[in-house]
Amino acid sequence: MPKYSKLHKAILLAGCSFAATSSNLYAQDGTDNAEQATSTKDIEVIMVSAQKREQALKDVPVSIEVLDGDLVQELGVQNGFDLVKYLPGFGIDESSEIRTTTLKSRGIGTFTNSIGLQSSNLVVIDGEVLPRQSMLNLAVADVERVEALRGPQGTLFGQNTSTGMLHYVTKKPNLNAVGGNIRTEVTQDNGIDVSGVVNVPIGDNWAFRMNAQWSEVDGWIDNTMPGHEDYKIGEQDKSGLRGQLLYDDGEDFNILFRAEYAETDTNCCSMTQIGPVNPDYGPRPIINVKDDGTIEGTTYNRINSSKSFDDVGKPVTARNPEANYGSTENLGFSIAADYYLNDDFTLSYNGSYRDFDLYNSSGFFTLNFPLERSAFGGNESVDVSQHEIRLSSFDNEKFDWIVGLFYHNTEGQRSENRDGCIAGNFGFINGGELSGCYDRQSTRNFLSMYEGQVFDESMMADLTPGRLLSGGNFTTNFENYAIFGQFEYQITDQLDATFGFRALHENGEATFERTDLFTPADGIGMDTYADVLAMSQTDPSLIKRQTEKTTFSDSDDAFIYKAVIGYDFTRSIRGYVNYSTGYKGASYFVTTNTNPADADQFPTKPEQSTNFEVGLRSGFFDNDVLFNITYFDMTVEDYQVRATRVIDEENGVVFAGYVNANEARSTGFEADAIVDITEDLRWTASYAIFDARYEDFSDTPINCPAGDGGELADRCTTDPVTGLQRFDQTGLSFPNNAEQQLFSTLKYSTEFGNTGWNGSLQANWRYNGAHTQSINELALNQSANPSSSIWDLYFNFGQDNLRFSLYVKNLFDQAYTTRQNTNQEGYGQGFYPRDWNRFYGGSVQYIF
Repeated sequence: MPKYSKLHKAILLAGCSFAATSSNLYAQDGTDNAEQATSTKDIEVIMVSAQKREQALKDVPVSIEVLDGDLVQELGVQNGFDLVKYLPGFGIDESSEIRTTTLKSRGIGTFTNSIGLQSSNLVVIDGEVLPRQSMLNLAVADVERVEALRGPQGTLFGQNTSTGMLHYVTKKPNLNAVGGNIRTEVTQDNGIDVSGVVNVPIGDNWAFRMNAQWSEVDGWIDNTMPGHEDYKIGEQDKSGLRGQLLYDDGEDFNILFRAEYAETDTNCCSMTQIGPVNPDYGPRPIINVKDDGTIEGTTYNRINSSKSFDDVGKPVTARNPEANYGSTENLGFSIAADYYLNDDFTLSYNGSYRDFDLYNSSGFFTLNFPLERSAFGGNESVDVSQHEIRLSSFDNEKFDWIVGLFYHNTEGQRSENRDGCIAGNFGFINGGELSGCYDRQSTRNFLSMYEGQVFDESMMADLTPGRLLSGGNFTTNFENYAIFGQFEYQITDQLDATFGFRALHENGEATFERTDLFTPADGIGMDTYADVLAMSQTDPSLIKRQTEKTTFSDSDDAFIYKAVIGYDFTRSIRGYVNYSTGYKGASYFVTTNTNPADADQFPTKPEQSTNFEVGLRSGFFDNDVLFNITYFDMTVEDYQVRATRVIDEENGVVFAGYVNANEARSTGFEADAIVDITEDLRWTASYAIFDARYEDFSDTPINCPAGDGGELADRCTTDPVTGLQRFDQTGLSFPNNAEQQLFSTLKYSTEFGNTGWNGSLQANWRYNGAHTQSINELALNQSANPSSSIWDLYFNFGQDNLRFSLYVKNLFDQAYTTRQNTNQEGYGQGFYPRDWNRFYGGSVQYIF
C-alpha cells in the first residue's frame, strides 16, 4: 500500500462511531503516557486489527465502528450487552435468561436458546472466537478498543461469522514503564465497581500486566411476589482477574501469555407488564380455599389481586427467588506469538483454551403467586479450543498478503429440567400457600362437585396428583478446519484491489436424551424431578417417555470470499466497493422443549450470506470536518429461525424447533460525521437505517396468529391431511428492530488556567426509532416497542494522576423500554433497562 500523509490516513471509514475519535486530554493509565501525549489530530489516525494487523481505520474496506477503551470506561459500560446501545446498526433482543439474549447486526441474529445453535454474530477477544452469545455477559475491563464489524467477516475471522462481529482488543503489557491505576465507581441502586491495573517491566525484554475487577449492584425491577417483595430483580455481582506476561526480544520474536478468570451471579432479568393486566393469565383453573373456608376455581393472579401489577409504566414483575437466577464461570488461557523471519515475512501463532460454565433458572410465567419450582433450569458447560498459524508480508510498496491455517473446536454439554405445577397441572391453594398439584381432569371434576362448598380434607381423595416433570441431557461438538488468506495489490497510485478467501470444513454432532416422568400417585404432586427420577430406577411405571441417546451428525464444506476495489478520488476523498460472502454451520435444536423426532428439519441447514457495500470517506478543512457514508445490501440464504407450533392447547404441548427460511435480507445506509467546531468543541454523530425482512419464507410451520389478522389471514394455509397450519412471512419485517438508530455527542474540553487541572463536559444523545412489529402485534393491530430519545451527561475533571467523573444517564427522566411484545390474547410485556429513569453515577481514579 502507498505511504499516506497524516491527513490522508485520518479519513475515517464509514461505520466508525464517534467514540473512536474522542480525544483524551490526559492519560488513563500511567503506562500509556507516550501514546496519549499526541495532539488531537494525531489521535484521528485510529488503528484497528480488523485485517489481522494494526492498520489505520481508513485503510480497512469494511463497515466498522470503533469504541475507544477509555471512553467505554467513562460511559459506565457494565458488559457487552450494555455496550451495544452505543453501536448503531447493532441490536440486542433481551431475554429473561442471560444465555438466550440475542446479538443482531443490521437487524439479523440467531436466538441461541439451545447449546446446539450457533450464532451468526460472533464475539471475539484478541482473535479468540467465543461461540456462545451468553459470553457477552463478561465484564468489560482493561480494553484498548472495541471493533464492531457489520456484515460477513469470515474470510479473516474463523468459525461462522456470517453477519457481524464484536472484537475486543485488550491492553497489552508495556516494556517501558511501571504504571497502572486504581478506580472506584459508585452508582444508583447501591452499585459499586472497584478495578485496578498494574504494569511491571521485568528487565529489558519481559513485562507483566494484571487487571482485576469486582462489582455489585442491587436490582431495579420491583417484585410483587408474596413474601418476596424486598427481592428486586436485576441484582448482579461480578469479579474477574486477568494476568499477562510478555516477552519481546526487540528484534525478531515476541510472545504473550494470558490467563483469566471471571464469574458472574445475577437474578436478571424479567419482562414487566405493559398496558392492561390479564388477571386470568397462566394456568387455570386453580383450586383455592378462601378465607371463609369455601372452595373456588380461580387463577394464581386473582388470588393476590390486591397485589397485582398496578404500576403500569414502571418495571414491576412477580418472581420467585428460587426460580430466577443465573451464574457464569469463565476460565481462559491463550498464547500469541510473532516471529519475524526477515524484513518481509512474519510467522504468527494464536492459540487458546476456554472453559465456560453457566447455571440458570427462569420462571415459566410472570404470576403473582409463589409457585414452587415453577422453573426451567439447568447447567451448561462449553469447552473451546482454537489454533491459528499464519504467514504474512505487510507494508510493501505494491503487494501485501496473509495466508493461514485455522482450527476451532467447541464441545458443549447441557443438562436441564422442567419442574412445575403447570402445563395441564393445577395448584391447590390452602391458607394462601401451594399445598398440592393435581392433573387437569381431576381438578375440573373436583370443582364441578365441590365449588362453593366448605372444604373438608376428605375431598382430597378425588384429586389425582399431577406435575410437569421433564429432563434432558444434551451434548454438541462443532469442529472447524480452514485455510484462509487475503491479498492486497496497489494497481495504481489511486486504485487498489483486495481478495480474501476461506476454504473450510466443519463437522457437527449432537446427542439428545430426554426423560418425562409421571407424578407418583400416592402423593400430593409436589415431588421434585430429581426425587421422581430416583424412584423410577426401581419403579419403571413412573417413566412416561424416555428417549435413548440419539446422535445426529453432519459435515459440510464451504468456500467464502470477499473482493474489494478501493479508489482515492483525491487525497481527501476515498471510495470502495466490497462484495463478500459468509457462512454459518448447521445447527441442532436440542432442548427439553422439543423432541427431535418431531422436527421437520434436523439438523438445520447451514446459512450462506452475501454482502454488497459501497462506501465513501471524506475529510475537509484540515480534517476538521469528516463525513462518511456506506450503502449495504446483505442477504442470508437458509436463515436459521425458531418456529413454535401449539400441538395440543388443552395440555400445553408445543413443538419448538428451528427451520430454514429460504432468504432473509437487510438493506440500508450507515453514516458518520465528525466536526471540530473549535479547538475545544467537537460534535460527532453515527447513524444507521436499515430494512430487515424475510425475502422468501412462505412455509413457516407455526399456528396462524389470532385476531382479525387483516392481510395476515390471507397468509395462512392448513394442511388437509395433518391439519397443521403454515404461515407465509415473505415480505414481513424481522420483529423488534429499531430500524433507525442514532448516537450523537457534543464534547467540550478545557484546561483550568495554569492549575494543571483540565476537564470535559459531554452530552450524548441515543435515539432508537419505533421497533418493527411481531406477527401477533400485526394481527391484533398493536404497536411494537415505541421510539426512545435518551440524553446522557458526563463531566470529567482532574490532573495527571487523579481523575474524577460524574454522569447522569437518562437526564430528562424519560421512561422507555428496549423491547415489547404482545401475546395472542392482546396483553403486552416489555423490558425496562436499568436506566429506564434518571440514573446517577460517579468515579474516582488514581493513576501511577
